[in-house]
Amino acid sequence: MNLPRWSGKRRRSTLGSDSFSGSGDESSDSPLLPSGPVLSPPPGLGRSLKDQGRPPAAAAGECQQTVPDDQVDKLLLANWGLPAPVLEKYHSFGVKKMFKWQAECLLLGQVLEGKNLVYSAPTSAGKTLVAELLILKRVLEMRKKALFILPFVSVAKEKKFYLQSLFQEVGIKVDGYMGSTSPKGHFSSLDIAVCTIERANGLVNRLIEENQLDLLGMVVVDELHMLGDSHRGYLLELLLTKICYITQKSASCQADLASPLSYAVQIVGMSATLPNLELVASWLNAELYHTDFRPVPLLESVKIGNSIYDSSMKLVREFQPMLQVKGDDDHVVSLCYETICDNHSVLLFCPSKKWCEKLADIIAREFYNLHHQAEGLVRSSEISPVMLERKNLLEVIDQLKRSPSGLDSVLQKTIPWGVAFHHAGIHIYHLLLRSPLQKVSQFFHFCGFDFLLTTLNTLRFHFKKLYG
Repeated sequence: MNLPRWSGKRRRSTLGSDSFSGSGDESSDSPLLPSGPVLSPPPGLGRSLKDQGRPPAAAAGECQQTVPDDQVDKLLLANWGLPAPVLEKYHSFGVKKMFKWQAECLLLGQVLEGKNLVYSAPTSAGKTLVAELLILKRVLEMRKKALFILPFVSVAKEKKFYLQSLFQEVGIKVDGYMGSTSPKGHFSSLDIAVCTIERANGLVNRLIEENQLDLLGMVVVDELHMLGDSHRGYLLELLLTKICYITQKSASCQADLASPLSYAVQIVGMSATLPNLELVASWLNAELYHTDFRPVPLLESVKIGNSIYDSSMKLVREFQPMLQVKGDDDHVVSLCYETICDNHSVLLFCPSKKWCEKLADIIAREFYNLHHQAEGLVRSSEISPVMLERKNLLEVIDQLKRSPSGLDSVLQKTIPWGVAFHHAGIHIYHLLLRSPLQKVSQFFHFCGFDFLLTTLNTLRFHFKKLYG
């Protein structure tokens, strides 16, 4: 395969959004930085990690992976040869160093040279950082394009905005193909295309048809366990199969090259829940990495009836609901009330947008009732009202009123009582990432929220992004 020529400036086309070539004199906003080594591990790090060896498997929710003092500096992002603008952006997000497992994963086998990689780590462990660094290396060093595939439109949109913010200062152009949305320019004007599964499959088909798959240098698949989805998994499997087949077919033509992996399409797949990692890695001819590391301990409990059990199904205690809410047979409101009485916040995941809004309204109404009970309408010696940060809550309402999307009618009723919700129809991205509120915990504290309700696929992306 012949490498495409890059002059540092791209042309934008007036053709359709899925076209790969075109004409026009409009250049991109900024050229890519000059090619050169990117993501170079500090000398001696690989050997030191191997000498230290893998720690024993952690218990569920346990934090491990201690690093010797003389190796801590080698995990700093500043020592990995990242472009200064990207490094500064990571620092602004509060990400200054890797976890040990991330360095091990990057140094595994020939991953940095372009071999496929399949890896699994718990949610919030930092999976996305590994993929971002590999994309950066592939795009800047090889002048290749990358696809970042996510299963849902809402998550893909957020990822597009995030990568644009992360890479814009080094001239990497990021745009998205999701739902009915396509970039204004053609594909050849992009460096990274964030796609849903269906749109990514269409792009790969077009590249194959036009014999331009050599434009592509990397395919990242988030939520790789979607391979097992009964409705869409087959499409993801076909997409990866086509890439693997063509890559293997062209390998014989590149056998005489010093580093044939550098010119192949590197597949990077990640998941927190993929059960058959070894089988998938073998199918993709990929390096395999798995870790149970969590940066924050996770205490898991299960409520069945009025009994609460730990993760080993040992009875912990019997739960006595303090609030009797009509229709709340699972005592969700009482569980939340108990938690905030201990000065903690609550994050609830709901299966649908409608469910989010309805439950937020129910909780806010109960808080309203508790407040009026405290004022003497109905007195109770056991149940106290929820303490609210009125000033901050009013400030949030004012900010949302001035936002482009305005203040949602349900949020207008729930926010005064410390309850909010977020789903794909609510655009609070600017509050979460385009302000100093870089962590969800800080967001809760600033807003004075006791509850934040969200759909499963929406805020999960924010946690992955904010915590690594």
